[in-house]
Amino acid sequence: MTLKPCRIGRSFLAVSGLALALVLTGTTNAAEPAKPTPGNERLFQAFAEDATIVPNQWWEGSLDYASYEHFDVTALMLTAALKPMDRLELGGRVGFGSSSGDSGAPDGSGATDLDVWGKWHLGAVGGRTEFVVGGLATVPTGDETAGLGHDAFDLEGFGAMRYRLPEAILTAHAGFRMNGDGHIGPPHPRGDALDGKTSVLLGAGAIFPLSDQVSLVGEANMESERWRGADSDFRLLFGVNWRPLNRGIIRAAISAGLTDAAPDGRLIVGYAYTF
Repeated sequence: MTLKPCRIGRSFLAVSGLALALVLTGTTNAAEPAKPTPGNERLFQAFAEDATIVPNQWWEGSLDYASYEHFDVTALMLTAALKPMDRLELGGRVGFGSSSGDSGAPDGSGATDLDVWGKWHLGAVGGRTEFVVGGLATVPTGDETAGLGHDAFDLEGFGAMRYRLPEAILTAHAGFRMNGDGHIGPPHPRGDALDGKTSVLLGAGAIFPLSDQVSLVGEANMESERWRGADSDFRLLFGVNWRPLNRGIIRAAISAGLTDAAPDGRLIVGYAYTF
């Protein structure tokens, strides 16, 4: 794993800071810390691998901006999760985006790859520790020439846990992904053929409820190289969940990539409706 200096531009930091400042405005009158509603406080990067399931349904629309070394990607994403039966969550995520960058880098617009997952809640131990197991499949619906997909099916299996403290929720997950052969970018001269391999996923996070309306989220996620000759993907994220209404949640986060396969910087701003 080769670490890289963070190359987030000033404009990215300015926009990210403004977005988070708007959400954090809701914390100025925060009361004593309160436990978040189970299933309503979710991670950002590891949403599918989070060791909880939705109470009933989760519908979220978000703007996702990612800056890479040679190109940027902006996408409108839709995430949905349902609980068709007790202990089972089924979900999916897809979007439409556009990319722009250096000459020869991915450029264009189209759909993103589709992720679909299912996970089973194994139960709680001592009222504090929760466990889930699940699987996720990536369907190559994305435009690989625009950098919005990689023209291959991937299959992932994972296990995850949550540990609830009086003032925080700690999370962790581990898994593996079988990556198919594909390609990304223009055919020539810089289009890259991808020789897929099995990668390992590890993640940890924490959710800190400041009140019954606001919580802070921190995540660290790592995936070993998905394709032969590629680097690993290591990201750090800080985010906010703000619930100004009973069922609606405004979610915003910024992340930084520490290895070459991760985006240098990423901004996520979305609204989730849960019931």
